[in-house]
Amino acid sequence: MAKKRIAVIGLGRFGSAFCRAARGAGLEVMAIDSAQERVHAIADDVAEAIIADGTDPKVIASIDWRQFFAVVVAIGTDLQSSLITILNLKEAGVEAIWCKTRDSYHHKLAQKMGVSRAINPEQAMGEMVAAWLGHPELLTRQGLSTGQVVAELEVNASHLERNLVGLLGRHHVQLLGMTRYKDYQPEQMIQSARLQPGDKLLLLAETESLEACLRALS
Repeated sequence: MAKKRIAVIGLGRFGSAFCRAARGAGLEVMAIDSAQERVHAIADDVAEAIIADGTDPKVIASIDWRQFFAVVVAIGTDLQSSLITILNLKEAGVEAIWCKTRDSYHHKLAQKMGVSRAINPEQAMGEMVAAWLGHPELLTRQGLSTGQVVAELEVNASHLERNLVGLLGRHHVQLLGMTRYKDYQPEQMIQSARLQPGDKLLLLAETESLEACLRALS
């Protein structure tokens, strides 16, 4: 089966790291930047690397974007270049555009221009680290487009004194399943099983409900 192809415009720290991670995830990447040294630095890690300026409408118009299922605009520091590149892609008929943003203003403008997803990596990482420090028992947390969040919670000794399953229910946090010693158990088996420290619970909830539940566990 052919690999999915994506294009990344902008090869700064975020763009370069994204290209390498995308390749590791099995995607075929075309990397684009106007700086020759950045293109040469990433060339061995991607399927194709091109020296080109995304703000030039002729450059954007010369590429067949139908071969890519998504285009990532990773120009995060130069607001004008980022927005012009998005505009050029829109005029070229590209629908699936993801954009790295530097602040809330950039984020709002990108959304107004109709990008599929606007991402502020610094904000996302800050929120993630704060969540880890505040609730170290929360191993992973992933937001969904519905506004809900999926999370993995590791059971510790203090949880066993709190009727954890009942507490989850009172805060409208849905228990999807549990992993114990790498063996997965569905939700219906957990209700009758005695939880043990180290068990990992898979949860689904509205963001506010999960936060309230975590505060109650603190």
